Amino acid sequence: MVHIKRWVIITFAILLFLVGLGSVWTPIPIGAILMTFATFLLIAYSRRGRALVRGARRRFALIDRQMRWFEGKSKAKMVRVLKTTQPLESRLRYGIKKLDL
Repeated sequence: MVHIKRWVIITFAILLFLVGLGSVWTPIPIGAILMTFATFLLIAYSRRGRALVRGARRRFALIDRQMRWFEGKSKAKMVRVLKTTQPLESRLRYGIKKLDL
Protein backbone atom coordinates (compact mmCIF):
# COMPACT_ATOMS: atom_id res chain seq x y z
CA MET A 1 0.00 0.00 0.00
CA VAL A 2 2.87 2.38 0.80
CA HIS A 3 4.43 1.78 -2.61
CA ILE A 4 1.14 2.54 -4.36
CA LYS A 5 0.78 5.81 -2.45
CA ARG A 6 4.37 6.76 -3.31
CA TRP A 7 3.88 6.04 -7.02
CA VAL A 8 0.60 7.96 -7.10
CA ILE A 9 2.30 10.99 -5.53
CA ILE A 10 5.26 10.76 -7.93
CA THR A 11 2.93 10.47 -10.94
CA PHE A 12 0.89 13.44 -9.68
CA ALA A 13 4.10 15.47 -9.21
CA ILE A 14 5.29 14.73 -12.74
CA LEU A 15 1.91 15.68 -14.22
CA LEU A 16 1.82 18.82 -12.08
CA PHE A 17 5.32 19.75 -13.29
CA LEU A 18 4.30 19.30 -16.93
CA VAL A 19 1.15 21.41 -16.46
CA GLY A 20 3.26 24.05 -14.73
CA LEU A 21 5.80 23.98 -17.54
CA GLY A 22 3.03 24.52 -20.07
CA SER A 23 1.55 27.45 -18.18
CA VAL A 24 4.68 29.22 -16.96
CA TRP A 25 4.48 31.80 -19.76
CA THR A 26 0.94 32.92 -19.02
CA PRO A 27 0.36 36.48 -17.75
CA ILE A 28 -0.15 35.14 -14.23
CA PRO A 29 2.87 32.85 -13.63
CA ILE A 30 0.92 30.10 -11.86
CA GLY A 31 3.14 27.59 -13.66
CA ALA A 32 6.16 28.57 -11.55
CA ILE A 33 4.20 27.83 -8.37
CA LEU A 34 3.01 24.48 -9.74
CA MET A 35 6.54 23.54 -10.79
CA THR A 36 7.91 24.48 -7.35
CA PHE A 37 5.31 22.35 -5.58
CA ALA A 38 5.94 19.44 -7.98
CA THR A 39 9.69 19.68 -7.41
CA PHE A 40 9.17 19.60 -3.66
CA LEU A 41 7.00 16.47 -3.98
CA LEU A 42 9.58 14.76 -6.18
CA ILE A 43 12.36 15.57 -3.72
CA ALA A 44 10.32 14.29 -0.81
CA TYR A 45 9.13 11.02 -2.39
CA SER A 46 11.70 10.00 -5.01
CA ARG A 47 15.40 9.20 -4.71
CA ARG A 48 15.79 9.77 -8.42
CA GLY A 49 14.04 13.13 -8.09
CA ARG A 50 16.51 14.15 -5.37
CA ALA A 51 19.41 13.08 -7.56
CA LEU A 52 18.08 15.07 -10.53
CA VAL A 53 17.62 18.22 -8.44
CA ARG A 54 21.05 17.78 -6.84
CA GLY A 55 22.61 17.43 -10.30
CA ALA A 56 20.82 20.54 -11.55
CA ARG A 57 22.01 22.47 -8.49
CA ARG A 58 25.56 21.27 -9.11
CA ARG A 59 25.55 22.27 -12.79
CA PHE A 60 23.68 25.57 -12.60
CA ALA A 61 24.68 28.16 -10.01
CA LEU A 62 21.46 30.11 -10.56
CA ILE A 63 19.32 27.14 -9.55
CA ASP A 64 21.51 26.55 -6.50
CA ARG A 65 21.21 30.21 -5.43
CA GLN A 66 17.45 30.18 -5.87
CA MET A 67 17.09 26.95 -3.89
CA ARG A 68 19.25 28.37 -1.07
CA TRP A 69 17.08 31.50 -1.06
CA PHE A 70 13.96 29.34 -0.90
CA GLU A 71 15.49 27.32 1.97
CA GLY A 72 15.97 30.56 3.91
CA LYS A 73 12.32 31.56 3.44
CA SER A 74 10.71 28.15 4.06
CA LYS A 75 9.46 26.42 7.16
CA ALA A 76 11.67 23.93 8.99
CA LYS A 77 10.00 20.80 7.61
CA MET A 78 10.37 21.96 4.02
CA VAL A 79 13.96 23.15 4.62
CA ARG A 80 14.91 19.70 5.87
CA VAL A 81 13.70 18.14 2.62
CA LEU A 82 15.33 20.80 0.42
CA LYS A 83 18.69 20.51 2.18
CA THR A 84 18.92 16.87 1.09
CA THR A 85 19.57 18.16 -2.44
CA GLN A 86 22.48 20.45 -1.57
CA PRO A 87 25.52 19.45 -3.60
CA LEU A 88 28.80 18.99 -1.71
CA GLU A 89 30.41 21.90 -3.58
CA SER A 90 27.70 24.26 -2.38
CA ARG A 91 28.01 23.11 1.23
CA LEU A 92 31.77 23.64 1.12
CA ARG A 93 31.56 26.99 -0.68
CA TYR A 94 29.07 28.51 1.76
CA GLY A 95 30.47 26.99 4.93
CA ILE A 96 27.61 24.66 5.74
CA LYS A 97 29.20 22.07 8.00
CA LYS A 98 26.46 19.43 8.10
CA LEU A 99 22.87 18.92 7.13
CA ASP A 100 20.57 19.62 10.05
CA LEU A 101 18.20 16.74 9.44
